[in-house]
Amino acid sequence: MATQTRSPTTGATVHDMPSWQLARRDRIVQAAMTALEQQEYEHIQIRDVAQAAGVALGTVYRYFSSKEHLYAAVLQAWAEPGRRPARRAAQLTAEQQVRARMRGVVAAFERQPQFFKVQVLLQGSPDENARQLMSEFVGAAQEWLVADLAPLGKEAEDAATMLWAVLNTMLTVAIYHGRSMREVYRIADKFIDLLVPALDAAAAEQLSS
Repeated sequence: MATQTRSPTTGATVHDMPSWQLARRDRIVQAAMTALEQQEYEHIQIRDVAQAAGVALGTVYRYFSSKEHLYAAVLQAWAEPGRRPARRAAQLTAEQQVRARMRGVVAAFERQPQFFKVQVLLQGSPDENARQLMSEFVGAAQEWLVADLAPLGKEAEDAATMLWAVLNTMLTVAIYHGRSMREVYRIADKFIDLLVPALDAAAAEQLSS
């Protein structure tokens, strides 16, 4: 994902940074991600992240304007493997691909619910850099779904937006209010069931053309 947020001290974007700076920034992001894998966001101290990354505390703030900015970058890095398209490689249908995508998203948050909590928290961040990265994070997630639902044509974007909303609503209920994760999968699958006739019709039309 191409981010355009800027270094708080130099004003440089990620694309402007030399390779050694990118490597240092990546070490900080990876150290912060490891910390979140081990404990809740509220318990993480940036000085501990800096120590784990092998940099000074001030160095972290040369790359990130706040803890929220750093963890927005962590979410982007954490989600990056999910961007890999699977349909061509695995010969999946559009229905199979969107179900696989949905289950991958839910399973990732099921394994590490603290990442979902950070996503929710950062949506209301006062840090402009964090808000920008979160906007890119959500936008990219919806773009993946739009690509999976491409056979729906002009309806793909609306369907992707609704599916993303369903996932977020159900994950919120499960993670914050103790609802079974099975319900998240079930409701999301039910929503995809509603799309299947249109996906099948689009596939049949493509075969006949």
